[in-house]
Amino acid sequence: MWSFPADTALRLALTSERHRVVRPPNADWQGTETVGLTVCNPVGECATAAVTFRVENTPDDPVIEWIPDRVTALGRVFAPLDLRLYGWDPDGDEVAWGAHGGNALLASTVDGVLSVEAPNGWTGEDEIGIELVDSTGRSATRAVRCVVTEVLPVVITALGVEGILVECGETRILMDALVRNALPLSPSERERLLCAASPYDGVSLALITRPHYDHFDAGYVALDGAADALSREGGWDNLAGRVVGISFSPGARTEIPFDGVRVTAFHLEHTGHGNLPNLAYLIEVGGMRILYLGDATANWSAADLIAAFGGPSLGIDVLLASNGWVAAAPGASLIAEAVAARFAIPIHFAGLCPPLLTPYTVGDATLVPLCAKGSSWIVPPRDGS
Repeated sequence: MWSFPADTALRLALTSERHRVVRPPNADWQGTETVGLTVCNPVGECATAAVTFRVENTPDDPVIEWIPDRVTALGRVFAPLDLRLYGWDPDGDEVAWGAHGGNALLASTVDGVLSVEAPNGWTGEDEIGIELVDSTGRSATRAVRCVVTEVLPVVITALGVEGILVECGETRILMDALVRNALPLSPSERERLLCAASPYDGVSLALITRPHYDHFDAGYVALDGAADALSREGGWDNLAGRVVGISFSPGARTEIPFDGVRVTAFHLEHTGHGNLPNLAYLIEVGGMRILYLGDATANWSAADLIAAFGGPSLGIDVLLASNGWVAAAPGASLIAEAVAARFAIPIHFAGLCPPLLTPYTVGDATLVPLCAKGSSWIVPPRDGS
């Protein structure tokens, strides 16, 4: 049996697996302490060893979090980005932001706000460098992808778990992204969410597939079944006219009119739980059709409902579906026969990204892994368009 003295500054404990856990008394404690550890066998024979622990005040490097890809069209400028919402110094030191251009693009910062400029007539993809330096000279760097396209693109960005952002010009659609408890949000990420900073700024429409903690938070948005929760939040009087309730009834269809966007919502069975609500959305924006299935189960019942709304004849450009649709049968057959999408993006996968080291097809759809938070993908034009 192991034992150790109780009159130490350090806090010592032994787990059930006999792993020793040593913690300082508080976050500010530093110093050196030697502790005697004793182990005895059942007959009372003991041995003691002294172990020295040292806690030093070692400066930490600044931190730069993920920064969303920057995408714009020819003749348009990149929107300025406040980098101060994407980084900090754990030691509380003063910090300064810097930026340098890539092969074609110019980048600069003024008071922590990033500006990116492209040469006249240039299109393509480039990376710029971002640097954060604290007052001790410690630094962090991060590369940011920047893209200029010939025409206004439809861009899809992954925001974690099932959170998706669809952009086309000034139109920005969030899906299952306004959540607090399902994502391991850092303080700066939470701040961006609460103050509607990029990528949560200028949102045109927020869509929710079901009133569950990893899809919905009453403090941010609501739908039918969750509107009651939102009505108990402050400011409901100002929001009530902007909330559209959607029926979860099988076979029901709801059209959501919006400037420049057409959204059709319909009910699909939830994975493994047919009695739980789950909405699917068909989004038409920028000449592209995007089908977002939320937690819909990958079975022929779901496929039949999709077919009832047009199925393959809809000309789906992008399917966003839980990993079960793209990682195993019968998902591949369902995608090919019921959806016939050009591209498929897996969402709501647990842990590591699905092992998609190279693009491959699911049915006739090309699989596009958007695994890193903040990574973006531009939907390619259709052949002949």
